[in-house]
Amino acid sequence: MVVIGLILFAAAAAATAVLIIQKRGDGLVQVRAVGHRWLLPEHRIVTAGLAVAFVGLVGVAMMRHGAARRRQIRREQAELVAENDRLRKLHDLDALPLFMDETTDDDPA
Repeated sequence: MVVIGLILFAAAAAATAVLIIQKRGDGLVQVRAVGHRWLLPEHRIVTAGLAVAFVGLVGVAMMRHGAARRRQIRREQAELVAENDRLRKLHDLDALPLFMDETTDDDPA
């Protein structure tokens, strides 16, 4: 989540920089991208800028959500480790044999 949000935010920042740097003429803006040129009215550029800003905000929101989720998972994992340690001390699981070895003979015959 954090990586996707960071990519969206970086793309929005780059697109905004391109829109700001473009030369402005008489109400029309020449946009150059991927080997093509377009002559667009300024209101379309503003609309595109708002869309790019929205994508950037979505990216930031995704980064925040991912970071919060990661903190929550770490907190839950720490609680589970603490509970596991508490139960291990309570039941002394290390002293219980999990496998029968060859020296143990449980057969009555």
